[in-house]
Formats: sequence, structure tokens, C-alpha cells
Amino acid sequence: MYEKQNDYDVTIETLDSIKQKLSSLNEILPKKTCFLGVDGYIDSLYSLCQSRESATEWTRMDNMKTFGDLIVDVAGSSANVERVLKRKISGGFAPNSCKAFNGLDIKLFLVAALGYPEIHELFKSLEEKESIDAFSFSNPGETIGLEFNDGKIMLSDFENILNIDWDLLIERIGLEKLLDLIEKSDIIGLGHWSLVQNLGEIWAHFLYDIIPSIKELKNKLFFVDLADIKKRSKKDILEMLAMLGNINYHLPVMLSLNDQEAFGISQALDDVKTINPDNKDFKDYIEGGKKINEVLKLSYVVIHSPHFATISTMDNHYWITQAYTSKAKFTTGAGDHFHSGVAAGLACGLTPPEAILIANALTGIFVRTGNSPNFTELSQFIESYIEYVENDNPEFS
Repeated sequence: MYEKQNDYDVTIETLDSIKQKLSSLNEILPKKTCFLGVDGYIDSLYSLCQSRESATEWTRMDNMKTFGDLIVDVAGSSANVERVLKRKISGGFAPNSCKAFNGLDIKLFLVAALGYPEIHELFKSLEEKESIDAFSFSNPGETIGLEFNDGKIMLSDFENILNIDWDLLIERIGLEKLLDLIEKSDIIGLGHWSLVQNLGEIWAHFLYDIIPSIKELKNKLFFVDLADIKKRSKKDILEMLAMLGNINYHLPVMLSLNDQEAFGISQALDDVKTINPDNKDFKDYIEGGKKINEVLKLSYVVIHSPHFATISTMDNHYWITQAYTSKAKFTTGAGDHFHSGVAAGLACGLTPPEAILIANALTGIFVRTGNSPNFTELSQFIESYIEYVENDNPEFS
């Protein structure tokens, strides 16, 4: 029998309400449109080998501490770590979010670094879909992802991504085309802020060169995912948050943070108690988003982890427990599926807690299968949601 985790936990009542809305949601989703930009990566995802018994039998290194201890133990000397390729796929904020939205039949306008002048073969499957209009203006970055049961390490080459700026967008896509695509879109996503060095400049041009020409802004949703903010300065972070506040004046903004990013934001805000990510039972995260948004005053601040998600509006705050598994098969792209689920839910008129429950379900399927769920699979998972919450079941078929 599920028990509430805290005073903000609305998992059960939200699950009951969303089940009543699934049929109508299925009709609304294909009527929505989404603009996504501006990154793109070739992702090579690996498991690490802890021991090998033969050419075909080996034991996987299943947690990050094991890998960390190995590195510390050989400091001053050297070590060889075998990596075993799981798959090589297209990745990044824009392509991964595109896959998540596309699984739900939302129409996509994808303006991203998919290869230039020719689109790279790994992105061809996106370009060929009728529901996706792809516009590529730069070459992708490259990432080696080391995946463990309890997280991942992303080793990225940003050379091509560092070249992305507003001038390149205008030169190769054009202002009129950008205005046209954004005018047509219900959802607008531009990320990852911390990795695309000039994304703040692009947001500024969005605010001053795009927004004044767009109609019915209050009916649109602007969402962002920051990615790992550790290498950005406090000054950079505060300027970025101020820019989001300015954009939120014109249209609703959804800021999506994972637990580590929320910790970093709380460090940067002088008026917010710094979150302790190691507190038992996620104590500091229970009201973390609420406290952050009392300062930011955005339409939506979302915090998510493998165990829970919260969403904070200017007036309310909600917690939904995640369908956690300790044996996630795929983690790279999970956050992109989560924020896409929240954005899709909000754009379709779901309540904030219903939107993050949809997002939890999308993520729950993705980490178990590595695939972007369709609506039938999403509904199936939701029907069994509490079973997944109460049982550490890594399978979904």
C-alpha cells in the first residue's frame, strides 16, 4: 500500500485523475507543435568491463563508485579500462527531446546541429519522418557516455558546438524562417544552456528579435534544460536566470533541473538555503523547488531525480514519486524524455502534477528499454504505475 512521502506528495490522486484523461490526451497531442534547438551530438554509449572470463563472458562495472575507486587507486600510475559499446545514436537536447515528442505524435520543427552541409547518417531517421521538419545548420559534437546503474559520465567533444551562435543561425536558417517556425509552435525548447556556450546570446535574441513579432505568446510554453552547470560561474548563472525571468514576462517558462542542477542553482541564489544532496530521504528536495521559485518567480520550476519529481508554480508546489529501478538499462537521454513529458503535458492543459507524472512514466519506460515510448506504451505504464513504484522492476515490455 503506497504511503505519502511528504505533505506535498500527490502521487495517488494525480494518478487517479490522469487515468481519466488519457483518452482525451491522446486526441490532443497530435494537434500540438514544438520548436527545438540548437545542439546535436553523436552519442557512443558504453558499459565498462570489471572482469572478463572469456571472449563472450564478462562482468559489468555496475556503479560509479567502483569506477571512481579504481581511478583513485591507480593515481600516479596507469590503468586500462575496457569499454563495451551498447549503441551509437544521435543525441543532445534537441534530437533526444525530438524523439520523445515524436513518440507522442507531436509535430516537430528541429533546428539543430545535425551535420552541415549534409545531415549525418545517424540523424537521417529523424529527417525522414513526416512529422519532423529538420533544419540543420552545423555539425554535431561527439560524446562518449559511460553508463552505470546509478548514473552516467559524459565525455564530450564540444568543438562544433562552441561554434553555434546567433549569427550562424541567421546565416544558415534565416530570421524569417525562425519567426515562421516559432509562430507555428505551441512549445519552444532551447538547450542545453551550460554546454552551448553562446546559448545565452541566442536567448537574448529570442527575447528581443523574435518575441515582439509572435502572436498569442501566453498560449505558448518556453522550456529549458540547463545540463551540468558546475563549470559555469555564479555570475553566468545569475545572468541566465535573470534572462529567463525576462522571457517569462512575455510567455510561460518551464525550467527543468535534475537534482544536481537544482543543488547548483541553490548555491548560486543568496536568498535560498543551499540544498544538501546527501540528506536522507531527499529532505532538502521536498521544498527545494518551492524555495527556488519564491526567488525566480517563473511559471514552472521542475526538479527531477530517479526517485521523485517536483513542480513549483508561483502559487503551488507538488511532489510525485518516480517509478524507480536500480537497474536502469539506459540513462543518457532520460532527462530529455522527462522534460519533454512535462512540456507536452502542460501544453495539452494537464495540471502541473499530472504533467510531471506523465514525464515520470515516459522516463520510466525509457530507462528500461532505451526507446521513446508511444502513447499506447505510456498508457500501459501508467496503468501499472504504482506497481513500478513499489517494486524495483527493471523490465517493461
